[in-house]
Amino acid sequence: MAREQTGYFAVHKQQCLGALKELMRRPLGNILTLAVLSFALTLPASFYLLAKNVALVAQAWQNPTQLTLYLDQNISQPVANQFSDQLRGWPEIESVEYISPQQGLADFRDHAGFDQALSLLDENPLPSVVVVRPASEWQTSERATELAAKIRTEPTVDEVRLDSDWLQRLAAIKDLAVTMATLMSGLMLFAVFLIVGNTLRLQVQNHKNEIQVMKLVGATDSFILRPYLYTGAWYGFIGAAVAWVLTAIVTILLDNAVAKLAALYDSSYRLVGLRWDETLILFMVAAFLGLLAARLSAGRHLKEIEPI
Repeated sequence: MAREQTGYFAVHKQQCLGALKELMRRPLGNILTLAVLSFALTLPASFYLLAKNVALVAQAWQNPTQLTLYLDQNISQPVANQFSDQLRGWPEIESVEYISPQQGLADFRDHAGFDQALSLLDENPLPSVVVVRPASEWQTSERATELAAKIRTEPTVDEVRLDSDWLQRLAAIKDLAVTMATLMSGLMLFAVFLIVGNTLRLQVQNHKNEIQVMKLVGATDSFILRPYLYTGAWYGFIGAAVAWVLTAIVTILLDNAVAKLAALYDSSYRLVGLRWDETLILFMVAAFLGLLAARLSAGRHLKEIEPI
């Protein structure tokens, strides 16, 4: 029994290596096929990286909800300070930060770089601003909206901005990126399936005479099909390897641009590439698609070939 198992695995090993050697014997045609497969696999991997990094950015920026209050421009600074002290006594509020028009203008000059343009203004156009951080039990979107509605009733308040609004927009962008990545990945993986299936179908047709001879001497369909299965798996595996290299190059090329964009938002975020487990999944999915395409395409055409 052990000798039979050893012989069984030896045959599989021989056919697996034979399929790889057969790929190497026809480098030109296989290189073109592998190039198409590699680009087809690079696209879903790149879309996955896009969705992954957008999700990481959205997760990193899930700061506590804050409310920004823009006070009436006609009120004096003592009244604004009194209103800020009044808000500090509310049980719904954890902290209050008052920003005077002068301080806001100075911060705007430092961060926006419009020093010369702002110097042309006759008066300060910025209102007094109060940044309110709700208490922990008021951090939810519903309770924060309720608190914002309550603050809007104050006569000194001109406008209330709920800072979690842009987080909701970011979450919507993240969902859109994930949906697009899923759809495009599905389409490109189906293209990989079709490419491998059509390539192996042509190989079966080219080896029609050899297959007829093998069936004449008693070879079963499963024995004849096995090299094509390994060929399909090799197509997927090699295509995934090249796609991983291309995805790594894309990550490196985009990392500098992402770092510059993040610096504009005072962030040190860097582009995150594929982890080892994600790389393993890429190889497994590509090899499985090649194997499945070979089983369905080559297997069906093998049954149609009968010995003369």
